[in-house]
Amino acid sequence: MSGQSVIPLSVVTDSLKAYKAGEKDAKKFIVVDNKVYEITDFIADHPGGVKVISTQIGKDASDVFHAMHPESAYEMLANCYVGDLGPEDAAVPELDEKAENSKRFGAEVRALRQQLEEQGAFQGSHLFYAYKVLSTLAIGATGLAMLYFGGQSTWVVLAAALVTGVFWQQCGWLAHDFGHHQAYNDHSANDVMVAFLGGFCQGFSLSWWKNKHNTHHASTNVHGHDPDIDTAPVLLWDEMATATFYGSLEDQKDSTFSRFIAEHILPYQTRYYFFVIGFARLSWAIQSLQYSFSVGALNKSPSLNLLERSMLVCHWVLYTSWTLLFISSWTNMLMFFVVSQATTGYALALVFAMNHSGMPVLTQEQAEKMEFFEIQCVTARDVSMGPLGDWFFGGLNYQIEHHVFPDMPRHNLPKVKPQIKALCKKYDILYHDTSCLRGTLEVLQALDVVQKLAGKLSQKMF
Repeated sequence: MSGQSVIPLSVVTDSLKAYKAGEKDAKKFIVVDNKVYEITDFIADHPGGVKVISTQIGKDASDVFHAMHPESAYEMLANCYVGDLGPEDAAVPELDEKAENSKRFGAEVRALRQQLEEQGAFQGSHLFYAYKVLSTLAIGATGLAMLYFGGQSTWVVLAAALVTGVFWQQCGWLAHDFGHHQAYNDHSANDVMVAFLGGFCQGFSLSWWKNKHNTHHASTNVHGHDPDIDTAPVLLWDEMATATFYGSLEDQKDSTFSRFIAEHILPYQTRYYFFVIGFARLSWAIQSLQYSFSVGALNKSPSLNLLERSMLVCHWVLYTSWTLLFISSWTNMLMFFVVSQATTGYALALVFAMNHSGMPVLTQEQAEKMEFFEIQCVTARDVSMGPLGDWFFGGLNYQIEHHVFPDMPRHNLPKVKPQIKALCKKYDILYHDTSCLRGTLEVLQALDVVQKLAGKLSQKMF
């Protein structure tokens, strides 16, 4: 195909069918702004990860691309250009009323984004982020100082563990901001801050996080795509995941462990939910180490790979040495380890769960028929809170706004909330805004619905 070719839409959609059918040699295409790009050879080298770009094969990826990429990505994309969609393919087909509303909603959100860009709403405040970084580092320094001066006191060690746990959580929110390029226009400057705050301070790998998080944003709450809802066999969040997990046991009849989990654990997940999320921070830290030292940097850069691994090693060296040097007893060392890890586990997981858990989970077929911006709204939950809640949640209580505009600095999300909410109301798009207590209850209700289904399936199978 030449660069001036007209590419029929059927060529693009057929590439999705071939991909789903597992045809390895089939060409893969995406559409961005009515231009067709062949990404067959580029997928493996995609700087944002293989999984995220694979979710867009055979689709119009315009909104995802604009929301998730810096300006420099447009030049890289141009290397894959093979032609334009034909005029008849680019035209909007006749739609039913609901689909028409979704299309109009998407068009208005795009127009709003352009308006907000012109107003500078996507420019991060350097003063705000300087304050956030310095104030967060002050929390960490406080925890270290408490151990240095009071490591012989059990109560001081306990308090230091709580402070350290909060420090890690706040580092996570800041690393998230920089990872979405909210603070600086310079892509590499953001990555350095993620490596420092996420890797050195918090112990999470930049590449591990981006590999998961980019896919989550591109295909939010889509069954089989979104890694954030794929938490089996520890927790099941929806009926589709439950059916998939129990269905997989048909091929594992000799697996005593899987059967035990299915029969005796998952039907009671609301009972152990608040216990297991305490281990979230430690689990993610271990996954980060494994990913960094086995897979390496997401963009395959040797320098980024070295930076990430160095930051992770330095994190654990500092954490371990400070613990061993300044805590006077082994029991207090163990307490510091458990409490600091669990504090961050709860402080992160409770926020993450409220973002999307208990909200609609879509099949891949449903998602293909919906506007990207509609998916972002209907699968997310906003939590209305005061300034202290905004601080604790790291701005992620504006989850709908964040998913519609992931590269918008968190300090501007409250300003656009009324506009997004009004557009959702205008086009009859679900916009769920609730309190922290109600959101937590909704999460537990979702777990309860699934655990009852798990109980019925386990009785039927075993």
